[in-house]
Amino acid sequence: MEYDVIIIGAGVAGCATALALKKANKDLHIAIIERSASLENPFKIGETLPPQASKQFQNLGIWEAFLACNFSSSYGTSSVWGSHTVYTNEYIFSPYGYGWNLDRNAFDQFMIAQAKEKGVEMYWNTSCIHSHWQNEQWILTCEHYHDKLLLNASFVVDATGKKAAFSALQGTEKIKKDKQVGVYRFYDLKQANRAEIKEGIVVETDANGWWYSATLPNQKLVLGYLTDSDIASHLKMKDDSHFEERLQQTAITATRVALLSDTTAPFLVAAHTQYVKSSVGEGWLAVGDAASSYDPISSLGIYKALVMSQWASFAIQDFLKKDRIGLRKYQNLVAYDFELYEKKRNEFYQQEKRFSNTLFWKRRHEK
Repeated sequence: MEYDVIIIGAGVAGCATALALKKANKDLHIAIIERSASLENPFKIGETLPPQASKQFQNLGIWEAFLACNFSSSYGTSSVWGSHTVYTNEYIFSPYGYGWNLDRNAFDQFMIAQAKEKGVEMYWNTSCIHSHWQNEQWILTCEHYHDKLLLNASFVVDATGKKAAFSALQGTEKIKKDKQVGVYRFYDLKQANRAEIKEGIVVETDANGWWYSATLPNQKLVLGYLTDSDIASHLKMKDDSHFEERLQQTAITATRVALLSDTTAPFLVAAHTQYVKSSVGEGWLAVGDAASSYDPISSLGIYKALVMSQWASFAIQDFLKKDRIGLRKYQNLVAYDFELYEKKRNEFYQQEKRFSNTLFWKRRHEK
């Protein structure tokens, strides 16, 4: 099969890139290949969207469809960071209005449905195992339900997340800036008196990292502890009793879940900052976390994917017109955005001085 563009990865970044391309040129022949049989996962992490995401949905032409999903509104974040005082950053001051707390599984399915509605073809259970650039075309050798499948494309997009799988096939190096992980568990809100559970997001630091909790629209609350992988291992944070022991030492976070029953054991998710040395090459580029992944404290993972998908669509359209300058511009945008992110991230971690003598905070204050 021959395509104008093949996107590897059916996550938010991959679907958003397909939507951006289809909005610019509905006649483009686009396919998304995804190694999984489905992206359905009721316990996927990544639940927050800032108010300015509304502009990105409008740019993609899916704003009304997004609103019809009725995700719950988020009016800001409460944090205990740098002092014992609770500080609330309210979205009321944002010109874009409120943000959203997502049912992440439902949001991913929404993005896939929107891409399919625009005519994007989907290949599930499909992994790219070899790639070859020849005569201005990519020849991708894939495994599809254990059979061999050959796909041709004028351009390939790596949207495989932190794995950056296609970029790695091209020899691009991944640079990891830290070894942060999140240890998460979910709680059931169905039996709780919702009036006693404050809606929204709460962030709270301690000596070895920081806690994150958020109410979700699917009658769940997600709770996470963010620290470095070696510290998480030393503290045995994946063990129920050790997780609970650390939780009970918090001032605010523990009170949010005191009346709730957990629905999962603690599980580990990679949460490190990373980028690839080059996010573009001849006939390809990386988008979303495959290009660069940000610290969860930024709450920018999904938003960044939406923005970057539109930058990517401009570069791809230029390339299909035999103009390589778009790829150089894209590389510069990705690098500049990462530079700004790192500066803000470092400034934010510097605000917490109470635990400067502990390993987690020393690592962040030395940057």
